[in-house]
Amino acid sequence: MKIETIAIHAGNTVNCLTGEVIQPISLSTTFERDAEGNYPDGYMYTRSDNPNRRSLEKVLAALEHGADACAFSSGNAAGSAVFQALEPGSHVIAPDDMYHGLRNALLQVFKGVLSVDFVDTTSLDAIEKAIKPTTKLIWLESPSNPLLKISDIAAVCSLAKKHAIKVACDNTFATPIFQCPLALGADIVMHSTTKYLGGHSDVLGGALICKTADEF
Repeated sequence: MKIETIAIHAGNTVNCLTGEVIQPISLSTTFERDAEGNYPDGYMYTRSDNPNRRSLEKVLAALEHGADACAFSSGNAAGSAVFQALEPGSHVIAPDDMYHGLRNALLQVFKGVLSVDFVDTTSLDAIEKAIKPTTKLIWLESPSNPLLKISDIAAVCSLAKKHAIKVACDNTFATPIFQCPLALGADIVMHSTTKYLGGHSDVLGGALICKTADEF
């Protein structure tokens, strides 16, 4: 399917009883068990999963050509989830120009837990010089916010793989319409869905899309 078709139809479930082609908003916080006490539809409590959120995750995974996706309450929450997945003492290489909320998270929330070097990720030499034995993640943002700096995602991913380092790319400004970091070698794509994916300044959200469904 063309990307326009994926954007409209992926993740959407037609109601087999009524034929509705657009999913209704699911307001339920809890879901019914069957006679054996199980949850046959896979939903137990909205905090852990919800039909609307699952629909969003499916379409985002399809658009980014990923194995799976996870929606969050904000872009900052999505990015912070990646940092939280790292072992304490891990070293992170991040762009010298990146969204201030995630920069502040690295400097303040994860201070003393993770170490970080902010480098010009448009320079492969700068990235390579910053790599340490404890480096576990290279965080890219391309185009960056606010200066719109462009990093060579494929080249950075190639370098990272030589050192067994994971690469996560903030794809908020490019959107999957213009760029697919997973196809370029990234392991995780992050979005602030508040911005271009939302499009109308009326919704707050974030998302992570992974290349493979495995432990980070």
